[in-house]
Amino acid sequence: MKPLGLALLATLAGGCAVGPHYAGPPPTTAVPDSFPAAAGVTGGAAAARWWDDLHDPLLASLIAKALADNPDLANAEARVQQSRAAARVAGAAFYPALNAAADVSRDRLSRNGESLALIPSLFTPPTTEFTDYRAGLDASWEIDLAGKTRREVEAAVARFGSSEATRADARAVVAAGVADAYIDYRDSSLRLGPARDAATAARETARLTGLELEAGVASESDRDRAEADSQAAEAALPPLEVGQQSALFQLASLVDTPVSDLRTQLESQASLPAPPAEVPAGLPADILRRRPDILQAERELAAATADVGSAVADQYPRLTLVGDAGWDSIHPGTLTNAASRYWNLSPQLTLPLFAGGRLHAAVEASEAARRAALESYRSTVLKALADAESAIVRYAAEQERSTALAAASARLTMAADLEQRRYSAGDASRIDALTAQRAADQAVDALLVSQALVVQDYVALAKSLGGGWQGADARGGR
Repeated sequence: MKPLGLALLATLAGGCAVGPHYAGPPPTTAVPDSFPAAAGVTGGAAAARWWDDLHDPLLASLIAKALADNPDLANAEARVQQSRAAARVAGAAFYPALNAAADVSRDRLSRNGESLALIPSLFTPPTTEFTDYRAGLDASWEIDLAGKTRREVEAAVARFGSSEATRADARAVVAAGVADAYIDYRDSSLRLGPARDAATAARETARLTGLELEAGVASESDRDRAEADSQAAEAALPPLEVGQQSALFQLASLVDTPVSDLRTQLESQASLPAPPAEVPAGLPADILRRRPDILQAERELAAATADVGSAVADQYPRLTLVGDAGWDSIHPGTLTNAASRYWNLSPQLTLPLFAGGRLHAAVEASEAARRAALESYRSTVLKALADAESAIVRYAAEQERSTALAAASARLTMAADLEQRRYSAGDASRIDALTAQRAADQAVDALLVSQALVVQDYVALAKSLGGGWQGADARGGR
């Protein structure tokens, strides 16, 4: 009978899990076969460490430092460890709980109480005071008949996966944040030089226009326009200086480095990183398994599905095996004798009959939470696709704009050089040369802005495709 009993116990422990079975993320018809065609974007597999393609060692080292030591990432890592432990706690319910206990108690029985009232006086114990010595084990084990424990473990494991995806998303955000702050600093620094030159040229133009007014060869409106241009050129400097400092402070906070040390590192070079000639984007379906926000939403859907099964299982019978065994004696010298041994085995079966509708309401609540998680997943997928498609279009468009601005800047620079030669030869005025130079400086400024946007659009595109967190390399090589 013993093998039969063990087989029956294994069957009961295996049981069946009630509630819906999660079969993976639901299919969505919103995923297109390919991304929109765009110049500079190919269909190859998207890069994980996208910053390596910028070929900027300083930027790569700053990103590695931020990924290795950032408080937001440390917080996310702690959440992962917490959810991992919670999954182990849920899994422990599969096993019996065993406790050891020992106690000594001093007791006195009432001679007039019910314990002795029905005992004839002839058999009344000579004493009603004694010391009881007790040592033993107690155990309990709930058989997972309806699969409640399995559903709870499924939910805990899914939430552990969700926390891992949240950590991955935090890594992607930090990497992109470092790159954006780095590009902002480089952009502001590069634009400050031409902006100061333009302000100097505008001041000189205003001064010369004032002299021409005194000489009667310029009108007051010419002088007013020149002074207004000078003031506008001066007003363009503070935002650039503030932008440079703000980007420096933001970058310092991300990489946890003193501002003075970081400024020294940044001043060692002065150029913007250049994105690759071709950016591989992969297929739209790829981002379903690459983007951490989608993975997080999918894991939350899996957990919500398991929660439904757990709530349904509360409506089914529950079988718990409870028992204890040990030694009990009022004489310490006989505690370990065979006569002092005791044991008790008590299978307990409970079936909920009436709970005021609480169990049914719990099922309804969990089913509603599952529907909400499903819609959240669908929304996340749709937003991710729109994000990636928009990033591709912006990146391609800004590249075209940057190319046009580069051609315009080259022409205006040539025109400024020609006007300077004419001024040197006496064929043009100083104001004409300064005006041409200012136009060239403004074109350079517009080009620098566009070039910085190209790099930032590249970063946004890489992040939208799910890059920046996968694998050990994304953690700075640790």
